[in-house]
Parts: sequence; C-alpha cells; structure tokens
Amino acid sequence: MAFSGDGTYVARGAAAAGSTPDLLIQPADPANGTTAMEFAFEGELDGARVVPQGLAWTKDGSRLFAVTADSRGGHWLHVVQPPAKQYDSRFTGGLTTTPTKAVVGEPLGIRGRLELDGPAPAEPVKVTAVRKDADGTQETAAAKVAADGSFTVLDVPDRTGEVTYTLRFLGDVTHRPAEDVTATVDVAKAPTSIALTAPAEATRAGGVEITGKLTGQGRALPSGISLKVTRTDRFGTTGELTSATVAADGTFRIKDLPSKRGRTLYAVSYEGDALHEGSSAQATVRITG
Repeated sequence: MAFSGDGTYVARGAAAAGSTPDLLIQPADPANGTTAMEFAFEGELDGARVVPQGLAWTKDGSRLFAVTADSRGGHWLHVVQPPAKQYDSRFTGGLTTTPTKAVVGEPLGIRGRLELDGPAPAEPVKVTAVRKDADGTQETAAAKVAADGSFTVLDVPDRTGEVTYTLRFLGDVTHRPAEDVTATVDVAKAPTSIALTAPAEATRAGGVEITGKLTGQGRALPSGISLKVTRTDRFGTTGELTSATVAADGTFRIKDLPSKRGRTLYAVSYEGDALHEGSSAQATVRITG
C-alpha cells in the first residue's frame, strides 16, 4: 500500500488470478465515492502480481510506479496516472454476435467497439469477458482492441439455453475503466443431417441396400447411435425395419428384402441428443421382379 505525496490517493497492490485486480488506485478520503481504478496484470508483458513494497508515488502525486513480477523471476515497471490525470473510456454502438444464431460447441464472436478519449494507448488495450449460464460464471479469453476501437471476444458455449456475456475494460495507465456492457445469447442445439445413397431400382429377390452418413456440428456425436428406419410400400403400408447402427465415422448401411413390387419409400431418422438436433432423410426405390 502507498499514499500519494499530497495524501489524495491510496494505491493497493495484490497477487490475484485472472481478471481479478492486482492493483487498485482510489481516493484516500472514504467519503469520496469515485470508482477505484483497477488493473489486472497477467500475461507475458504484464507480470502476474505486484511485488512486496513495489508501489511508490512521485512527490507531486502525478505518477504511481508499480513493480510486478511473474513466477519465473521476471519484473516489470508500470507508470500509472491517478484518476484525476486520466481520460474517459466507453463502449459504443452496442454488441453483436457472429454467427447470429449461436450453436453449442461452435465458436461464437461477440463484437463491439471501445472508445478512448485522450491520446492513443502506447500498446493495444484488452477487453475481458465473463460468461454466465446455468452452470455459473466462467471467464473467457481477453480480446485485444484494434486501433479503430473494434474488438471481438471469442467463446465456445458448452451448453444450450440463455447465456449472458459481461464485457469489461478495466482501464490502463491513461484511461479510466469503462462501464460494463452485456449481451444475452440464446444458444441452440447443434444441427445434424443425414445423407442417403440408394438405387433407383431393385428386385425383391436381390433386395435393397442403402448407404448413408450422419453428420453434426458442434461437439462430436456420441458413439453407438441407432437410427430409426421405416419402409412404406405403394399401398401405404408402413413398417419399421431393424435400426441402423452408425459407425465412428458417421456411416451406416441398411439392407432390406421388400415383399411388394412398386414404389417403396425408405425413411431414416435420428432423434437427437442433449446437444444435437434430430434429423431425417428419405429415399424412394422402385421394386421390380
């Protein structure tokens, strides 16, 4: 802990993980309700924690010197301006997502823009994000802000349902923190599809052989999937055949010995699971002989 020379500000250093602040600077007077400046040091260019006795102010209180270190013995010197010497920052224009429809197990981008008053930062600043869903909260990887203020936070939702992302800019040596912004996304099940390859004609004696493949987006499909198979003859009679087992590569094979001639419709369906939508496909075969 260190007080500025004029007693206006107090700086507190710590060793915290993730986006939890390692350094806070705030007015020393408890009656002053100005929001504290927060700095989370992490990564190869920041250090990971404020070292013991690593804080010192200039005599006039215009600069704070903070020394940070990492677990490998590296040290960094950060020169920070107190709040009165800093410029404002804000998120502008709202947040958008790419793609528009979020799917479980697929990359999702949350795009926005951060506006910084005053001089441009010497190094790119970062926006952090926290994902909140039915399982709780989880930090996502920080995103660098481009020179024009744009940024994209990337995440891969791992469950369906409503998800809220809270984006934060904790400030830097010349800018105050921005007010948090949020985006709520409805994460859907991943789609699946079935492709069939069937002969145009077949005989009752030779039988019908249909091959196919089940594919899905997002997380890998579970092993041991069984597909429902039905056959409808030209009289409209529908019967369920032996289910088709899907191999590890998604392929499957259907064999049948139809008893009636004429146009015969084969329908194959997958009921889906907790992370994947169901799907179906049909093939028509003319039975002769």
